[in-house]
Amino acid sequence: MLTRPRAFSYVRMSTDVQLKGDSLRRQLDQSREYAAQRGWDLLEEDQLRDIGVSAFSGANVSGGALGRFLEAVRNRMVEPGSFLIVESLDRLSRQEVLKSLGVFIEILNAGVNIVTLADGRTYTAATGFEDLIFSIVSMSRAHDESRTKSLRLSAAWSNKRKNAETRKLTAQCPGWLKLSSDKKRFEVIQKRADIVVSIFQDSTAGVGNYSITRRLNETHVPPFGRSKGWRSSSVNKILTNRAVLGEFQPHRLVDDRRVPDGDAIKDYFPAIVDEQLFYRAQDARDQRRVKGAGRKGPNVSNLFSGLATCAYCRSKMRFENKGPGPKGGTYLVCDSARRGLRCEKTAWRYDAFETSFLAFVKEVDLEQVMHGENEARQRSILEEAMTALRGEQAAIGQQMDRTYELLGVAGTAAGYVAQKLQTLEARRAAIEAELREREQERVRLGLIVSDEKQVKALIKRLQDRNPSDEVYKLRSTIAARLRSLVHTILVAPAGGAPLIQKTIDFLEHQEDAEDVLEHARQRLKDKRSGRRYFLVAFANGDVRGVYPDPDDPTRFTEQFTSSSEMGLVEEYPDHSQQIFPPRLTMEELFPEDGPGKKDD
Repeated sequence: MLTRPRAFSYVRMSTDVQLKGDSLRRQLDQSREYAAQRGWDLLEEDQLRDIGVSAFSGANVSGGALGRFLEAVRNRMVEPGSFLIVESLDRLSRQEVLKSLGVFIEILNAGVNIVTLADGRTYTAATGFEDLIFSIVSMSRAHDESRTKSLRLSAAWSNKRKNAETRKLTAQCPGWLKLSSDKKRFEVIQKRADIVVSIFQDSTAGVGNYSITRRLNETHVPPFGRSKGWRSSSVNKILTNRAVLGEFQPHRLVDDRRVPDGDAIKDYFPAIVDEQLFYRAQDARDQRRVKGAGRKGPNVSNLFSGLATCAYCRSKMRFENKGPGPKGGTYLVCDSARRGLRCEKTAWRYDAFETSFLAFVKEVDLEQVMHGENEARQRSILEEAMTALRGEQAAIGQQMDRTYELLGVAGTAAGYVAQKLQTLEARRAAIEAELREREQERVRLGLIVSDEKQVKALIKRLQDRNPSDEVYKLRSTIAARLRSLVHTILVAPAGGAPLIQKTIDFLEHQEDAEDVLEHARQRLKDKRSGRRYFLVAFANGDVRGVYPDPDDPTRFTEQFTSSSEMGLVEEYPDHSQQIFPPRLTMEELFPEDGPGKKDD
């Protein structure tokens, strides 16, 4: 029994606009009619479509449906004698002639025939010289047309960019703007702009995208587009969109990928968010990504998520809720101990730990968070500026990464990339210098010292666990501040005893260690070895250690701080003493008129 020849239909359209018209239906109907007239078996389920895929860049060959068909031809999955039906040869390729001809000949040499519906031609492996010349001319014309179109579009956009100050490039703009009737400027839709600003403010305060989205939907804030409600992805796009600063970044398609086309145009849009707020939001987002923070309920239950670490085994301290009842409550517990691994099982009641931390870790500055008085506000402005600088620093790093990627993009001048990188590197160095100056200024301002009653009142207000927006925002702000200030928190619920025992276990297997071993055993017998404590290592290198009173978390039995400014200071409820002085600089060690001065 004779089998009918198999036929495949290939349809390519460079834009989705053609799909909305009659082009797709027309090409498919013509393929069906042509195959039926000749008794071919057109495989409807194997129709090859490249919609919105460029033939000029060769993307349809490198990663599109035509590329998959070529791979099937190479693997002999397409029988010789089959037919590939296309409207015209320019549907296959619009690349340079040699590249287009290579695709064309590879298909024919595999025994697969090509049919062009526009002129009714059939090309086979036995195609004569005249038909081959015709195909080359067709491919050359198709490439020239696409190249001319590309150059015209590029020139048109280049001209538009030159005149961007007097006439906008396109009517497309962010959802909080609209194009004026004279097309010379964009106008702010104030209600929408206010929503955008509130999104940035919430993000800066430590509120995650999910919680911002829920707030917008619960308060029935209308979304900007056609969607019925807000999505986390929409919030994320707003928070990363530099159009809020007034910038517009033109793009161009390279291998069907959008890549930046030149520098961003500043002041193209009206700015609705100041740079400091923008970069503070970026820094807050980075901190949440790195340290795993984010709202997971109606309140921020654990201020120390991602920061608290077991002092004995360096596992994370987990927040554990044992429910109501006399043995219930919330605790910080070592994750290794919780999972049955070898570590100290002693837990620290969460409320007591949080109270001690907020009462004694002055660097958090509760008054600044809760009251915003003049001096506290001054430091708040400074902290906000530093956070914004860190956010800009991270953004510049990302811009440099994207700029490096341009080196692999065809048509990008290496000189342009080098100049762009040099500009970014100069700005990054300036930011680092400014951060150092701001850090010195922050140290000079000092810390607010609150009395005990005031601290207790602030903590009580903060620990009101009713799911109110006020409490949630306050706790979110403190959690965000901690992620900015703190590197890690070592928590020792059973005091130093477990660490001393580890030392003893080690020394018992060492030679000539009896004296040290005896000293360790005496320390273990001392009741003070069981005093629970926590150590806070700050991002700037300072350290604070606190031994809270076991009966009152708002009191302490001992504290110590270590910093480059103050040295090592030991504090007790009734006095303090300096154990080591601050680290001296070279100028202080060798003053001009001192013994370190060299002779001329």
